[in-house]
Amino acid sequence: MKRLLPDLRATLPVKMAGWFVFFWLAVCVLNKVWPLPTLYPDGPATVVVSKDGEILRSFGDRQGVHRYNVTLGDVDPFYIQALLNYEDRWFYWHPGFNPVSVIRAAWQWASNGHVVSGGSTLTMQVARLIDPHARSIAGKLKQLWRALQLEWYYSKDEILTFYLNLAPFGGNIAGVEAASRRYFNTSAGHLTKNEAALLVVLPQKPSLYRPDRYPHTAQAMRNKVLDRLNNSGLLGDQATAYLKQEAVELKRSDNKTLAPLLSRMLREQYPDRHVIQTTLDGVIQQRVARLLTKVKRQLPVHSSAAVLVVDNPTGNVLAYQGSVDFQDNSRFAHVDMIQAVRSPGSTLKPFIYGMAIDRGIIHTESLLSDIPTRFSDYKPQNLNARFQGAVSASDALKQSLNVPLIQVFHALTPEVFDQGLRQAGVQLQHQQANLTVGLGGTGTNLLTLAAMYRSLVSEGKYSALNMVSDHQTAPASEKRLLSAESGWMVFHTLSAISAPDRVVPRVRREVAWKTGTSYGYRDFWSVGVSANYTVAVWVGRPDSSPVVGYLGATQAAPIMFDVFDQLPEDNRRVNQPATVKRRLICWPGGRAKSVTEEASCAYQKYAFTRNGLTPPTLESHGDFVVSDRWPEALRVWQQHKGRVTPELSDQAPSDQKQPETGIRIMSVNNGQHYYLSQIDAIILKSNKKSAEVFWYVNHQPFHDRQLNLTHYQGELTLTACQGLQCDKKVIVVHR
Repeated sequence: MKRLLPDLRATLPVKMAGWFVFFWLAVCVLNKVWPLPTLYPDGPATVVVSKDGEILRSFGDRQGVHRYNVTLGDVDPFYIQALLNYEDRWFYWHPGFNPVSVIRAAWQWASNGHVVSGGSTLTMQVARLIDPHARSIAGKLKQLWRALQLEWYYSKDEILTFYLNLAPFGGNIAGVEAASRRYFNTSAGHLTKNEAALLVVLPQKPSLYRPDRYPHTAQAMRNKVLDRLNNSGLLGDQATAYLKQEAVELKRSDNKTLAPLLSRMLREQYPDRHVIQTTLDGVIQQRVARLLTKVKRQLPVHSSAAVLVVDNPTGNVLAYQGSVDFQDNSRFAHVDMIQAVRSPGSTLKPFIYGMAIDRGIIHTESLLSDIPTRFSDYKPQNLNARFQGAVSASDALKQSLNVPLIQVFHALTPEVFDQGLRQAGVQLQHQQANLTVGLGGTGTNLLTLAAMYRSLVSEGKYSALNMVSDHQTAPASEKRLLSAESGWMVFHTLSAISAPDRVVPRVRREVAWKTGTSYGYRDFWSVGVSANYTVAVWVGRPDSSPVVGYLGATQAAPIMFDVFDQLPEDNRRVNQPATVKRRLICWPGGRAKSVTEEASCAYQKYAFTRNGLTPPTLESHGDFVVSDRWPEALRVWQQHKGRVTPELSDQAPSDQKQPETGIRIMSVNNGQHYYLSQIDAIILKSNKKSAEVFWYVNHQPFHDRQLNLTHYQGELTLTACQGLQCDKKVIVVHR
């Protein structure tokens, strides 16, 4: 006997280890055969909220269940305390099931022949919610297994969070946050004690305890929870008695669905998210929605409107109203006109002028020719079919004249403009860039236009706008669209335009704004930018049918200014860059008065310039007027109209022009300025076959067809020769 005891003591640890290995292998096999199911088998029930957590729109899961997922920190601590006290006091100590409760439930089953009470812990309730089972012994064993799996994979706080978000609260509502908002119009973090007590017991029998259907039953069950809390010492006698006297009081929210089209887009973009927090300001969004309700009454049938409000310092979208009324299908309400690609009309003009300033083609008071002009096979017309003759660049922009714009655009070239936009991240919708792009012969949307106009008060920098506020989405990168100087000049010019006839604004602010009307009267735009906000408005018919007689200035602009009235005061200023210099210039030459002879200075004007640069005046077709004289086509037109054009001593006769049959450099204009921050290479192109042309740079042979500007600074002479004929252009390169 004595010899056997040492042997048993020696083999016992080995046997225990063997049993442990066997048990471990059995658990692994079971876990492989019956893995833990997904926590949300019917997909997420997505809630789209404002930046302050206000629900904009709720989407049910595949079973139509709505929930609003929260963390433990989002829920009122008293509710957590009451829940654990009433449902599972030993939650943080048991392994997923309470052995005492399980034994009691088994004894009741054996005594009564059926299940009387389940003895379920919170972990077991989560297990039943993610994998429902029948009320049977087999079902209970399955539930126990799932509870053990949950305890193995997740922490106690994570399991408790699952319960907070999965527990049923009646109808198609799940989770304590959705229930709090549904029944009490508050968040789960701001529940009263009575509200918390009712929500503790409601998941036990949600269809029978619903306070909106059975208020007396709900009150009785709530009082049962209060008594339990009193017995546990969590509530005093006086407080309990006082709380039990209160009737169940429901509070319904009167808020309608806000930003429904944005919510729909974001849910499609983030299909796996439970909560999508947007950058929208709930108050501003409601104000914009109410404003468009009034606007709807003034619109013709089948017409809609869209409004976008942007916070300029952050690039966050504060209001997003994609249609005039989401419930009105006669107005194609489900079409998001903020995202819809449409013709922008004249809204791109400010950026054409801005890029022309950046490339040394014009300054703000450059002399332009508003006269009948044909550019190859394109002959633009002003909206009023009239011409003014000599006009400054700033006045041409403020009056939205088409012919001077195309004159500048032709000198800039559509290709350079398109390249500048793409480098900044702006992609217009057209097959090939041409002059019609300047007047709306392309496609874009309200979102892109708002981001472009925001650059005017963001030192010329462009970035995509933010609509989602979280740490999972990388912030949009900023790229240069315009220089800080040209951005300010365009802003200064557009802010001088008088607002349409309207009542005195609630908040006086400096707003730079531009309107646009697409060809055929199909789209009406107005985009305005102040120091703090950008407001973009579209009006029209989503099916692209025309609304004859409408204009962007008469339809979209008043709405835009009304939206500005809904916004807080600006707390910033748009400061003039130190590199924007005010210079006295002369017409017709366009150059600074200090470098213009007195006899050649017919008119004097103050112009804003970039670093004091005053490029000469443009001829109608794009070349600079080298001497200080009137552009020939403008001089002839004004004489024909009987307008006085001061004669200048150096006015060159028209017969001294270079014949069209000779070689001409096509890729640059004489006197054009290039900034390396904007462009670092240019293509050398003439009107002759490249094989027959010899190129010279600063009078030295040049054999490539692309000139790298980073190797040069200051004046640069380009010469192209074919046989005995040559053409020469002088450009200026700035570092």
